[in-house]
Amino acid sequence: MNLTVAERLVAFAREHARDGGPDDVRHEAKRLLLNQLKASVGATDHEVVRILHDWAGATGVEGNAQVLWLGTRMEPARAAMVNGALFEVLDFHDTYIPCYMHATSAVLPAVLAAGQSGGNSGRDVVNALTLGIEVELACARALMPTGYYRGFVPAGLTGGVGAAAGCSLLAGLDGEGMRNALAIAMCTAFGTYESVGSMTLSYITGATAMSGLTAAELAGRGMDAPATAFEGDKGMRESYSDEPAGKIEEVLDSLADPWCIHGQSYKSVPTETITHAPIECALALLPGAKGRKVARVRIMVEPIVVDICDERMERFGDPHSELTARFDLCFCVAAAWHRGRFTLDEMREPAYTDPEILGLRSRVELVRDETRESFDGCSMEVEFTDGTTESASVDAFLGSPGRRMSDEELAGIFRASAEPVLPAGRADEILAAVWDLESAAAIDGLMSLCRIT
Repeated sequence: MNLTVAERLVAFAREHARDGGPDDVRHEAKRLLLNQLKASVGATDHEVVRILHDWAGATGVEGNAQVLWLGTRMEPARAAMVNGALFEVLDFHDTYIPCYMHATSAVLPAVLAAGQSGGNSGRDVVNALTLGIEVELACARALMPTGYYRGFVPAGLTGGVGAAAGCSLLAGLDGEGMRNALAIAMCTAFGTYESVGSMTLSYITGATAMSGLTAAELAGRGMDAPATAFEGDKGMRESYSDEPAGKIEEVLDSLADPWCIHGQSYKSVPTETITHAPIECALALLPGAKGRKVARVRIMVEPIVVDICDERMERFGDPHSELTARFDLCFCVAAAWHRGRFTLDEMREPAYTDPEILGLRSRVELVRDETRESFDGCSMEVEFTDGTTESASVDAFLGSPGRRMSDEELAGIFRASAEPVLPAGRADEILAAVWDLESAAAIDGLMSLCRIT
């Protein structure tokens, strides 16, 4: 009898449950954990975080899982919800470019909450994160890119499956229980990209983390689900994607060969992935401008980037909030050029209402480059009012797989994000706790450090 997709994924995860994969794979999981801490430490004052934090805490019941940075103790599913939103809202997290998704942002909140409430060791949590991401990416590879083209948030569809896998391992579910957990998550996947530019996108990430954790809890209590939740006639593939059925076998046959966790891109600035190569080009060219006034900027990008930006320009018009500014490539380039940097401040008012930045934004043109097959690179030409031009090209932005970010570079960006809001010396304590997490008897030590007070 042939195994179903859920059963194949369970068999893979259980095979590696004890070792969590090779040393370099587990190390990458710790890098991704650190990256999410970097992505979230500056997000605690965001309105969507406040709304979700207040909603999650409205029960008045103190649980045994912590909301990062705010320090509030909640029951695990609600803590996972808020942490997922914290990871998403600044768009400073990782990206798995082949599937247009942020693979860690739904899995990590779930395994942190489950691991802390369950008293699991640091090694258990690292293993669960590693395998949860790998399961999630297997599902995503079978559904994308057409799932994305149809308007679904890739991590909204598959993040719950990865979260369910990781939480099932932490809970010690048997094979049948774990299969049910994955199938519950497959049957309850959700999220559309109409949410981009609104607080709802952060909610989708948080709710996906909560959904995956809940799926594992329900399966542990005996709830069943269809074994064919992925490949059935009305399952995930048929409902959410136009990928051929034969692709499923290709994906499953290539599990851990190679490990997809190594394909993540890390961000050096807090904005959407498609903006990173253009921002790098702009900041590289700016010193050579020497005061010349810009007539226009032409950016040659992968064709899909033009489609994405045209749709958003039509829907949003000029940026009118931090969230719409972050998803406006032309604005991001103009802000970086005008201010000579790109930080969280370039996403906020008064930047997105600055007439000089908006004027330059209107002179930024995106051009389809049919030779580019990914948005980890671009070319830029700046034409000045005196008729002179300067050009630059980036084939792989810093942090993408083609230009890997070192541990030291990642730690440096974390420090730059964390030190302005944490007590003196805390950032280095967190770094040490992350790198040593596999030797920790529990994750409470790391979680206790992740507080802004």
